[in-house]
Amino acid sequence: MKKYRIIAVLAIMIALLIPGAVNAAGTFYCSTSVAVGGTGTLTDPWACSDAAQLQSVVDDQICDVYSGGDLYQIFPASYRYHVITWYSVDDCRITASYDYAGYPPSTGVEIGTPYIVGGVALLGAGLVAAGLLIRRKRATAAV
Repeated sequence: MKKYRIIAVLAIMIALLIPGAVNAAGTFYCSTSVAVGGTGTLTDPWACSDAAQLQSVVDDQICDVYSGGDLYQIFPASYRYHVITWYSVDDCRITASYDYAGYPPSTGVEIGTPYIVGGVALLGAGLVAAGLLIRRKRATAAV
């Protein structure tokens, strides 16, 4: 019975560590309808209304600060997905661009996948622990 308790405690600890370990930066947004500023998030995108602003975002923000990532350039009725790859200090550039209609993916509810996976794992660990407690009570009552 002690093995089951140790396994349950370890499962809960692992479930709590998943969100902190997986959350990382790398997806950024810029908008052609924003004139200046921004932080690169969906709610506050960088300004990239022309080619010079887009290149500034790539060079000064994504390459220098984050060493590459994914950039969604949002237009009024579509978006362009840019893959920005960092090869070295002097070589960081857009390696691929794709045009799509509509709005960028994963722009709905702002709950990260690691938190969803961690919550499901925690719920599963709780159900296993509850099952072990019920089984133990039934085994004790039967004796």
